[in-house]
Amino acid sequence: MWYNESITPPVNTGRSSENELTIVTAFFDIGKFQKGQEGIRSSQLYRKWLTVFARINNPVVAYFDNATHADLMRVLRQKHPKTRIVVIDRQTLWTFREMEPRIAKIFSQKDYPRHPPKTVTSKFPAAVHSKYELMRRTIRDNPFHSAYFCWLDVGLFRGLANANVSSAVNDSRLFQLAVPPNLNSTAVGYAVVYPRSPNPNLTSEAIVRGNIDWVCGCFFIGRVDVLFRWTAEFLAAVERMVSEKWISSDQQVLTWLMLGEGKKKIQPKTSLQLYKPDGLSDPWFYLGYLAKKTGEQKGVSPRPTKSHA
Repeated sequence: MWYNESITPPVNTGRSSENELTIVTAFFDIGKFQKGQEGIRSSQLYRKWLTVFARINNPVVAYFDNATHADLMRVLRQKHPKTRIVVIDRQTLWTFREMEPRIAKIFSQKDYPRHPPKTVTSKFPAAVHSKYELMRRTIRDNPFHSAYFCWLDVGLFRGLANANVSSAVNDSRLFQLAVPPNLNSTAVGYAVVYPRSPNPNLTSEAIVRGNIDWVCGCFFIGRVDVLFRWTAEFLAAVERMVSEKWISSDQQVLTWLMLGEGKKKIQPKTSLQLYKPDGLSDPWFYLGYLAKKTGEQKGVSPRPTKSHA
């Protein structure tokens, strides 16, 4: 399979900037769906959440499967030249072309556990698993020569979204994400949502049936070479779980791969660095906001920014 290619990314990390973090994100429109107990999610809701990207000073690479949504992002990012927006056909992605039909067949099984949308709408796991494929693709290109990349779900900073596009574009409260404190350069950072101990006997079936979460998949961060290897390990785990006919979202794959039977079956070489929320912080969004806080503490870069050109 494609992810069995060399784990060494074709980028020169020596030429990369240690000071600038590239954000990778995507919005694939899979229609309305039920999101757990939160209610119905629609493309209009995601478009509202996208408005926060007008305020982010980092380089951004964003993927869309819909030209209209991509055009919105272009308007939102008009003051940020370090932006790459890519419209792609979902079927060119392995997670949709190869995995999604197999996932749909798994979900159609009688008595398969139903945790909407994770085990109900096959395009949802295909979309969240594609984060790792898109991260891989972006690292290969690395258009802004960053040493560190992060994945940022469109909805993570939903609390900072603007009421409309015009107010978002004209909002002067810009912010920048930075590598969070003490991130080991050989590890990938995630936020712990539910602390758990390793259990080598924990099966893919048990994880899917129990809808077992461990870390949040909405934000992860690492050095490009480490992420390149990690994305291959994650996608190998997706294929193995699908072959076992037990699959759910990226968060269940992470649990299986690093705490359960997947650890022995896939033997990942990458270590995860777990960030644990303190005080009253929302564990789901903790690491993204920690990266934001770190960026704010570093202050404005001494060199003039082009974002207002």
